[in-house]
Amino acid sequence: MMQPKVLVVDDDVFVVEGLVEHLHSAGYSVVTAHNAREAMERLRGEPCDVALVDMRMPEIDGFQTASILRQIQPSLRVIMLTGYPSVDSEVRATQMKFYEYLPKSNWYDLLLPTVERALSEERPAPKERPADLEKIANEYIAEGKHELAALALEQAARLAEFTHDWNRAAELYEEAFKHMRRARGLSDEARQLRDLAESAREMAQEVSDNSQH
Repeated sequence: MMQPKVLVVDDDVFVVEGLVEHLHSAGYSVVTAHNAREAMERLRGEPCDVALVDMRMPEIDGFQTASILRQIQPSLRVIMLTGYPSVDSEVRATQMKFYEYLPKSNWYDLLLPTVERALSEERPAPKERPADLEKIANEYIAEGKHELAALALEQAARLAEFTHDWNRAAELYEEAFKHMRRARGLSDEARQLRDLAESAREMAQEVSDNSQH
């Protein structure tokens, strides 16, 4: 039985090495490319089952690269990888019917189960996200995408601020901080969310104090 073949496309040599080692340990055959041109040449030379494509690359970005690869091989399952996740780019990946969108912050936990699903599903159903940001965050949490959950919760918190619901904004920022810390540790992004939660709490207290005078 032939090993499933995975095409890895990323301009970062160290990322490619890590992905290749991880995939080899699980029994996958791996083909690598460091830009769109190399990826096209590799795929024309040997068809692959799944492609892991970095979203940010020089010259041609991951979205364009993945679209070209699927023109060469329409059956290719595309998994987008990114160190700069956002809810908007995840939606774009969904609209383009890529199989999955994974933040690099915890790819090590999510990659192999995702590749296995991509190979086992005959026709993956297009993923549709709900319109409500908190519901989107809950889906991300269930999928183990804690950085994306934090970003969705941050957007929801900003909407709560806009309507002056400071207590709710504080709760959402605190939840966002928890998930960002889980994804990236006490990074600058996590600390910023913690600070925003504190600011919202202070604003809620100020509004409460003013209403009692």
